[in-house]
This record gives sequence, C-alpha cells and structure tokens, in this order.
Amino acid sequence: MSSYISGQQRPGVLTQPQDRQQQLKAGQIIHGKMIKALGNQQMEVQVGGRLLTAVVSGAFAEGEAKWFQVESAGNPLVLKPVKTDGTGKADLQQLLQSIGLSGNKEMKALLSSLISRQVPVSADKLAQAAALLAGTPDKTEGLSVLKLMLTRDLPLKESVFMPLLSANKGIAEPLSGLLNQVKSDLSVQASPKTSQIMNSIEEPLTKVMHDHTVQRMFEKMTSGQPATANQALAGLKEMQVLPGKATLNNWIVPAEPAQMVKGLESIIKVLQTLPATQVNQNELQQLQQTLKNTQQSPVQNAQPQNAQAQVSQQSAQAQTAQTQMTQQQLAEAIIKGQSLILQVKPQSTLQSLQLLSLPPSNAEQPLSFLSTSKEVQSQLGTQTGSNAIQMVLKEVMQRLGADYEARLSNPSLQPESAAQTLKAQLVSILNMPGLTAQTKDSAEQVLNRLNGMQLMSAENGPQQQLMMQFPIQLGETRSDVTMKMNGRRKSDGTLDPDHVRVLFYITLSELKESVIDMNVQNRVVSLDIYNESENLNRVAEPFIPALKTALEATGYAFSSVKFHSTKEVDPPIINPAEDALSSAYHKVDVKI
Repeated sequence: MSSYISGQQRPGVLTQPQDRQQQLKAGQIIHGKMIKALGNQQMEVQVGGRLLTAVVSGAFAEGEAKWFQVESAGNPLVLKPVKTDGTGKADLQQLLQSIGLSGNKEMKALLSSLISRQVPVSADKLAQAAALLAGTPDKTEGLSVLKLMLTRDLPLKESVFMPLLSANKGIAEPLSGLLNQVKSDLSVQASPKTSQIMNSIEEPLTKVMHDHTVQRMFEKMTSGQPATANQALAGLKEMQVLPGKATLNNWIVPAEPAQMVKGLESIIKVLQTLPATQVNQNELQQLQQTLKNTQQSPVQNAQPQNAQAQVSQQSAQAQTAQTQMTQQQLAEAIIKGQSLILQVKPQSTLQSLQLLSLPPSNAEQPLSFLSTSKEVQSQLGTQTGSNAIQMVLKEVMQRLGADYEARLSNPSLQPESAAQTLKAQLVSILNMPGLTAQTKDSAEQVLNRLNGMQLMSAENGPQQQLMMQFPIQLGETRSDVTMKMNGRRKSDGTLDPDHVRVLFYITLSELKESVIDMNVQNRVVSLDIYNESENLNRVAEPFIPALKTALEATGYAFSSVKFHSTKEVDPPIINPAEDALSSAYHKVDVKI
C-alpha cells in the first residue's frame, strides 16, 4: 500500500484557486484579467475575486489575461507585465533568475503551483521558501508544505515549517515511534509527572477506568449507606487519595475554593444543556442552590490578611470552620454534578477529579476499589465497546495536549490542569539546563508533531481540515490511528454534523494497513474500506447489521459499505498539505 503511505498526490485531482484577500505587496507575482480601459494607462483589472484599478504599462485588449509583477502597491497600484515563454505562460526561469534562484527545479515547481492557484508571491517569500527547502531531505514533502504555507499566508519560519512537515509525514513516521524514542531518552531526566503522563498515553483505558472508579468511590462515600460510605472512605485513604485523618464529615481537598466554584458553575452549565427529562431536576436545583450559597460565603468574600489579623482568635476559628464547611459542600456538589452527567453520558470526560486537585493514587488497590472497578467496567463495557473507545480517544488526545491552549484559557480549570499534558511537559523539558542533544531532538520531534497537527487543522476561510494522529490499543493490538476530517463551517462557526468526510488510517495485527473512508450526507453514512485482503467483505458481512443498528441509535442512517482490495484500487492519499489545497476535499462538510 505504498501508494498512499508515500503521500504522493493522485493524478487527475484538480486544485481550486482561492480568493486571496491579503494586501498586495511590491514584488508579488499575480494573474490579472483586463476588464476595462480607464485612460491614462489605467485599467480595471480583475485579480482573483477583486476588481482593482491599476496603472499598467503596455497595451492590452479588454478581456485579455496576463501575468504581472507588482511594482508599487500604493495608490494607484502599478503593475508590470511579466515576460512570458511564448505560450502565454509566465517565464518562470526568468523570474527565478531575477532573484538569484535560477536552476532550482524545486522552486520552479513551487512557483508554477502558486501561479496556477493565483496565489500572490514575492521575491522575498520565494527566497525564504528556498532557504527552508534547502535543509529538507525530502523535497517532495517540503514542497507540499511550502505550498500550503504560502497559500494560507503563514509565516515562512522554521518554527512553523518543521511542525507542518512532521504532521504531513503521517503514517510514514508513526507518532507511537516518536513517543517511544522520547520516553527512552527521558528515562533518566524525566520527572515523575512526565513518566505518569507517558504511561497514561500508553495505557489510556487503565487510566480512564481508574479515574471513573475513584469518582464512583467518592459517590459512594458522599451518598451511600453508612457501611458502603465507610468502605469507600477507607479505600480512598489507603490509596492516599484522601489524607489519613479524613472523615465522612471532613475530607477537605487541596483545591482552591474559588476554583471549585468556577468548576461547579461549569458542571451546572453542562447539565443545563442535557435533555431535561434525563436529568433529575430536583438534584440540579440543589446544586444551583449550593452554588448560590457558596458565592455569598466567606470563601468568596474573605477579608484581607491584615484585617483577619485584627479579629479575635475565636472569630478566626469560627470563620475557618465555616470556610471548611463551605469547601466540603462544594466538593460534594462537584461529585454529585459529575455523577448526574455520567448518568446521561457515561463516556463524558471527568472534570471532578481535576477540580478537586486530588493527588495521584498509589499502587494500592483495596477491595473497595476492585469491587467498584467491576461495577464501572460493567457500565462502560469492555475495552472494545463504543463507550470505552470514546473515553480512550478523549483521554489520549487530552494527555497529548491537543487542548493544551484551550485549558490555559479556560477560567473554570486550574492552570495546573494544563500542565498534566505531554505538550506542557515537553515545553518544560526543552528549557531544562544540561539536556542532551539526543533528548532535545526527540522531544522537539514529538512537540513538532503535536503542533503540526494543530496547524494542519487551522481554519481556511469557510473550509476546514482537521487532522489527528494518536496511538491506541484495540484489544491486544497497539497501533497508530490517523484521522483526517474535511469540510466547511456553518454560519455560527460550528462544523456541520450532517455532512462530513472522515478518513481513518490504521494498522491492525491481522488485517495490516487499512483505510476507512466515511462519507456522511444528510446524516446518511456510506463507507469505503480499503485493505490488501481480497476476501474482507466475507469476513465483515456478519458485522454489518450491528453497524447499522449502532448508527441508527445515534441518529444516522446506514447507506452502504464497499470493500476494495488495494491490489486493484489505490485508496485515498495521505498528504494533508496537498489535501488542504485539493478541490476534492472542498466539496464536503465536517464536524467533530
């Protein structure tokens, strides 16, 4: 299946010019059509989707299209015709020679592509692009990325080029291999937090099940029968999640009260978005009342330290007791709110444990933990169940740091929560003194891949391409999954869930390399599955009814599934940079 792993663009896929709206600059090469002569060498010129008034040297007929170089971007705009090669096409060799890049076949190919897409380009940008390409072993990959950067008007800097180049390599360089390398290199220098994050990425289901079990133990401790509550409390203390002196009436957590208030607000907002018939409204009102009470308590209206020093010891002790009681109520409300969310959406991401700033548990697994863990697994299903897979995907993406920047800007989350990601840890590690060259290189490679996926997923006008790659364990098999989603945004900024194209690239132990091409139109799903096996349809046939039922349960209709042997048919390419420029991916819509 080298045809799609190589990332080469399929023949016959046309590109769609984009209407560039950035300001024209002196030195840029543009394609213009003469619309109307205005006199005094001035012409109305159509450039992309805009009509411009420009001073044009030479005589041209109305309707004639030519290549121009911007001599002056002032008022008026001054354009100079570009020398052509006799066929009406711009003389690329002459243009490159004028900026000292003659004989550079890669730059000639880049300039030709940009001109065909009607992307304005200046001599300075071509020189910067040439410098970036010179240090790139794989010129084909480098050209694809440079075309994307210039088309999107991204800064031509190494800090942008290298992440995009890494992301564009896709399954040619699996993320799991990069993670294994950085883990090996960091075996001595990594902090315990970094090691813990790396382990949770390798075994996400273990982490997910553990956290949901701890959440369930807190539920039992706060709302269960006395015997059950005491067993849960003892288990949490044995695991050192709670301090040894904690009691059922006093198990204060280290979280900041103000941050807990913001967290409870966030949980209540989530509950309010769920169907009212699925959420116990009495319990929701109790949470709202707790929030209202705590917002008026000493937790939110504490006196300054110098004022507190003047009150009597008795008053200070009374205020401390009141603050602890309020913190206790907040913590219990957060646990209860999270429980209500999980009752409707079992696969939801846990906010509660982060909001309470609980310490990581030790390796102990008391009987209360083991019995509760069985209950959680029974509800969430096995590791190949849909709920478990959804949670695993969320856990891996969060731990990698896909939402790192969003966490930093989220007022309802403590800043420390953003630090619980691999991206944050790698940024910190790269600033450590005495870092070996090999460790620095492997850390930068992983960081480039993570940043590159975000850059590839940037908005592009009304269109958007989303790319994600992550390691995952399915059963006993560890693999890398690459997902590419393409489409346009709706008027409110969200991506349309009724129209979507999603490509999955995955390597399985028995089926080897596989591609799943999923198209959704008006909530009707059709699948094309590519694999080297010629008999996959017979193997998969018994599972199609279950697929149809699962889709219908989520509000989608099943249309068809077709199986293609890659010995006969090439699957869709994996070259995100080329895909972002390809009209074949501008005809679909997408939503995560």
